[in-house]
Amino acid sequence: MAIGKDTFQLNKTEFGQKIGRIIKNFRANSKLIGEPSEFVLRCCRLTERWSKLANDPEVVVYLRNIEIAGGRKVKVISLERGGTQQPVPKQKLLDELYPVKRIATSATPEEKHLNAVKAAMRHAIFYQLKAYRDSCQLPIICSISGRKILPGQKSDVDHVGMTFSEISDSFVREKDLKYTDIILVGPPTAKRFKDSKLWEEWIAYHLQKSRYALTLSSANRSKGADGYSTDVELVGSFKSDDPDSLSLDF
Repeated sequence: MAIGKDTFQLNKTEFGQKIGRIIKNFRANSKLIGEPSEFVLRCCRLTERWSKLANDPEVVVYLRNIEIAGGRKVKVISLERGGTQQPVPKQKLLDELYPVKRIATSATPEEKHLNAVKAAMRHAIFYQLKAYRDSCQLPIICSISGRKILPGQKSDVDHVGMTFSEISDSFVREKDLKYTDIILVGPPTAKRFKDSKLWEEWIAYHLQKSRYALTLSSANRSKGADGYSTDVELVGSFKSDDPDSLSLDF
């Protein structure tokens, strides 16, 4: 539970409204006393940013006009003691007492490597897709939307039957490998397998397994991967008792 909710039994909206009323009901350069002052100080004592000054017995609470970008002035709560003035912007106070729950989104090394390997595999078969595109004569019917693709419209070569990810996963599985076993070399925009034989085998495998259709780009993006995702077991792991056995050349 957010510290603001736990302390004041107010949700974020209710708390924001209460602070807003304090700011609205007093003029700039007014000194807050009584319940409004105590409420502000109690809020600030709960934060890391303003707790030190708010706990000082000599601190007083004012409302001040603070200049912001563009020359505008806004009325802001200010903690003051002697010559010290520390503004307490409403939104920053809300952020301290009602922090946004953040979901971890950073990819693991294994996930980053999986994406890098699949990007290299796509690069390897680019000419196969181009050859199919060149063989298509427009206008042609989009296999997803059923609409006509006209010359000049953005289009994609879509895998049908088996998606690209399904084909690449099938190849890695048939080779009794994990994606973490595949070492990449080359420049960032043109990675390839370090094992050149495996690289050529992949190109031939994709040529044999792939089937295509021309689609409108917008329809293809909406379709996505149809919910398919690579099995975690197939991704593999870089964890090892012997760190010298790992090769992360990617």
